[in-house]
Formats: sequence, structure tokens, C-alpha cells
Amino acid sequence: MAIPVISTTTSVLGYRKGQYFEYQMQATNSPTSWTANGLPSGMSISSAGLVSGAATAAGVYLVTVIATNSTGPSLPLEVAMGIEDSNYNDGLGIEVNIDLRSGAVAVPGITPSSTGSQAALFMKYGDKMFLDLGFFKGEALQSMAMSSAILNIREFDGETVLVQSNGSIENVGTNDKPRYRILVDLKQPNLLNALGNYAGDFQTTFDAVAEIEWRVDYLEPGALANEIVRSSKTFRIAIDRDLVPNP
Repeated sequence: MAIPVISTTTSVLGYRKGQYFEYQMQATNSPTSWTANGLPSGMSISSAGLVSGAATAAGVYLVTVIATNSTGPSLPLEVAMGIEDSNYNDGLGIEVNIDLRSGAVAVPGITPSSTGSQAALFMKYGDKMFLDLGFFKGEALQSMAMSSAILNIREFDGETVLVQSNGSIENVGTNDKPRYRILVDLKQPNLLNALGNYAGDFQTTFDAVAEIEWRVDYLEPGALANEIVRSSKTFRIAIDRDLVPNP
């Protein structure tokens, strides 16, 4: 058996001081143990490669990760881990605004077209992106008892979902300007297969169809349901396979 080869994760960003999180490292050739030097205080890595804990100090940490199997250790991989302060001023999430009356989705700085054919977001296969969802009535952001929010991405309307976020949310923003952060992982085999249908090994792009679904706890006495499920209108996301050619 060959030594393990760790998947080339280069950064894990966007977590906050005091916020518990988990991140699973991946490697080929069945590693039996993992080590990580340079993790923030309060965090550790398990023998199965699960990085977990709540960092006690903000900062950017350069973590050296090694996976080992019966043949020997992998080459070390350096991973940058960003831990933000507990205040909401990180600037890491992309603001995405949803009109509760119409269901329209917009991103500040991009003027939506009347036909909905213009891309509202630009992403690349393999990225991990934070979206900070804001729900508007008129000009005012609304605070809601959100239980989950999911981004679904398809190649065409009605086709199989290529990417689906896991539903987890983090309340960010302030009391008067609430937002709800979700993590979207674009390293998905269905997405890579869809990109493979287009010519070229880089700068291969297609405009995917996306929608956001959210659930709100509904605690009104005598209500017929405990939660309300709503979804946005569909909107376009331009997705690239790669930004540089293969050597």
C-alpha cells in the first residue's frame, strides 16, 4: 500500500473565536492516524482526521497536517485556518438579499436583469463559500426564528440537484441588521460531472439555476404547523471549473 495522499485543502476560513466547529480531513490509501501541528488553542485532531473544538483566540494559523498508514506518513500539508473575532465584522460572507414579498434574490453591486438571465453570483468548483442571507420587507432586514436554510444548485430547471448546502445556519449581524450565514461546498462530484460536459480544461463555465429554501419556526398558539417552509425565486449562478490551465 502506498503512503496516504492528503486532499489539497489549502484553507479553512470563516470560523469565529468560541464557536465550536468540525472539519473532516480527507486522504487516500486508508490512513490509520493523523497529526496536526499549529492548531489554535482549544482545537484538536482525532485519529480519524476530524479537526474539532472551539478556538480561544482569533488569528490566522498555519497548520501542518500529516496522515499515516502502515506504510508510513504522508507528505505534510500546510493548511491556513482563519479564526475571526466574535464580533460580526469579518467580511468573509457574501451578502445575499431575499425579498420576502416577491422571493427575488439579489447581491449588492450586481443589478439583476428583468429576465433573471444574468448571474447573481460567481463561483468555482472546489470552493467553500459563506453566504450571509438577509431577508427584506421593503428596505428593512427582518429577524426571524430561522431553523434552517438551504441553497440548491441545478444545471437546468427541474434537473438533479448538483450542490446542496447542509441546512446549517449561523446567526450573524446585529439585532437591527440580522443575517443568517450558510456554508456552500462546491467540491461535489455531480457538479464536476456537469462541468465536464463543456469543452476546455479551464475557464469552463455554465450558468446554473439556484434557489434558497428556508424554514422558520412558527410558534403561534393553535397553528396548523410548527414551521413555515418557503423558497426564493430561482436565480443564476455562474460556475467555473478552473481559473488556470493544466500544465
